[in-house]
Amino acid sequence: MKNRVFNFPQMTAFVIAAMIGTGVFTSLGMQVQSIPSVPAVLLLWVIGGVASLAGALAYAELGAAHPRSGGEYHLLSTIYTPTLGFIAGLATLVAGLAAPMALSAVAFAKYAQNLVPLPEWIFSVGVIVLTTLMHSLHIRTGARLHSAVTYFNIALILLLIVAAFLSPKAAPNLAFTAQDWSFVFSPEYAVAFVFVSYAYLGWNTSVYVIDEIHDVQKTLPRSVITGVAVVTLLYVVLNYAFLKVAPIDTIAGKVDVGYIAAQGIFGAQGAMLMSALIALVLLASVSSYSVLGPRVWHVMGEDYPIFRTIAVKNANDIPVRAFWLQCTIATTIVLTSSFEAILIYTGFLLNVFNMLAVVGVIILRRKYPDLPRPYKVWGYPVTPLIFAGISFWMAASVVMERPKESLAVLATFALGFVLNIRKSK
Repeated sequence: MKNRVFNFPQMTAFVIAAMIGTGVFTSLGMQVQSIPSVPAVLLLWVIGGVASLAGALAYAELGAAHPRSGGEYHLLSTIYTPTLGFIAGLATLVAGLAAPMALSAVAFAKYAQNLVPLPEWIFSVGVIVLTTLMHSLHIRTGARLHSAVTYFNIALILLLIVAAFLSPKAAPNLAFTAQDWSFVFSPEYAVAFVFVSYAYLGWNTSVYVIDEIHDVQKTLPRSVITGVAVVTLLYVVLNYAFLKVAPIDTIAGKVDVGYIAAQGIFGAQGAMLMSALIALVLLASVSSYSVLGPRVWHVMGEDYPIFRTIAVKNANDIPVRAFWLQCTIATTIVLTSSFEAILIYTGFLLNVFNMLAVVGVIILRRKYPDLPRPYKVWGYPVTPLIFAGISFWMAASVVMERPKESLAVLATFALGFVLNIRKSK
């Protein structure tokens, strides 16, 4: 019997921790570099919250109707074809879990270096190994610690927001001008949304561990809705706070925007405290991705013999080999890859699979109208169409503006197709 260790508070914390990570503390500088407008940038974060909530509601219906761990691998195999599911599974393991885990670890290192002047790679690799060790030894201990760290981080983020609002610095003007609207309707705006969509990654977290959720029909929708709503509010207000205390020209192109903002509020010593805060948040994010990946490896191992050795579980019902394989992949990415390029590639690729899964709600409603659905998405069919429309807008703009990343996504599909043919022989 599977371990049903995740209840509503733990799953909500799980979703929040998976979402609050690298993106919100590193991407603002990249956004304002091409969109130097406070109201336009904040609107990006609102759009990201709306899209995430629409996607989360759709995923809740899919997950409750098809309760099996595996994320997009399982869902796209069920909705479309096993081949597409196989490609999604491989992409999820690398671009959806190992890469974000690596990016969170790199961001953790950048902030941790403000506290202890050690080489960046020591922090990055160390936090990946530490979280892998923790979760591969005992899943229940990891879940409890994860929840505690997440709620602690939220309290600290709220403290930062309050401090920024109490700062005597003038609040930025939120009124839209003609120039602000010109940014909104530009191709660069949709490309900038890639950074926002990456920051919101994790809204579909529950689907990956659905076999381990207690009372899935109730816990699943409640946890994703609550988690996305909390994160959206935090993201919009936090970015407003950043822009209040740090002018756009001081953060444009910078990664450590939280540290720069803290300098504007507290001075040098406060900035050190902020670095510690963000390091804790990113530690929780690395921890969350550490938990998710092995579940996908395990489900793929149940279906495909070539993954069976990796997916085997130990006496404690934990896929230890999958944990350490993911650790190896994430560590390799940390040591060999560019932060911004991987972020764009990851956000774009995962957006494609998320869009296909959400559209699958409409397909399954038409194809299997009598399928038992313990939870039905609110506002159907408008809700999934909102997510699909926003996703397509972003994807089309990235294809036009970032051809290299688009080709990398196409190469991922081709590689998955070739491997799928090989495993079938």
